Amino acid sequence: MLSNKEKLEYDVLMIIKEAEGRPMGCGSIGIKLQAMGHSLSEATVGRILRDMDFAGLTEKAGFRGRRLSDSGNERLSELDGKNRRLKWGEELMAAVQGHTREQLLEVLIARRVIESELAYLAAQNSKPDEVRALKSVLARQRSVLDSGDGAAAEDVEFHNLIAQMARNRVLAAAVSLIRQDTQLSPVLEYIRLHVRSLVYVDHKKIAENIESGNGEGARAAMIEHINNLISDGEKYWETIEQRWK
Repeated sequence: MLSNKEKLEYDVLMIIKEAEGRPMGCGSIGIKLQAMGHSLSEATVGRILRDMDFAGLTEKAGFRGRRLSDSGNERLSELDGKNRRLKWGEELMAAVQGHTREQLLEVLIARRVIESELAYLAAQNSKPDEVRALKSVLARQRSVLDSGDGAAAEDVEFHNLIAQMARNRVLAAAVSLIRQDTQLSPVLEYIRLHVRSLVYVDHKKIAENIESGNGEGARAAMIEHINNLISDGEKYWETIEQRWK
């Protein structure tokens, strides 16, 4: 989570932003801050606002109060993004607990066998509207990752679409059983983020081969993708082990 200082700064900026251009006075801002749980005197709020004026985050509108500057909007977005990333990281750290190296490896090896064949079949059997849907998920995943958020939901949807496109109910049921741990995808995403790797690049290569009807290419791209997940997992556990030495 944000530090106490950052949280206070975020709340002040958000209060002013929510006024939608209407100048906010020190007293009004102080009342709203108290409602948010901040115990501050009006004098303290005034000092905070003067510091924000000096930093260029707020602009005085005569005696009527303050408005948010362009720099203030940028700072608010920066704090919002940081807060979401920190919160996501905490949630994923909690999710990763209980998943051992051996458990993750067993799941990934099984996925490599089954999902590589699903990718091959998807390249052979996919329909144009399904390919468009796959590319749409891929674009959404890129957007979510660029914003700093986790894209675990898009990861699940991407792989589920490929299983559907393959048109083999036995293989689809097998991979669904393997992937039934709903926390596994965010765990893997956390691991890849921790070792600074991106699942999007792998997914893009898989989608391109499926779109072109290249079954062998799709199979190879999926194997490479799962191998990268395995490699990232190994790097993550090595980092954790070194930290505890």
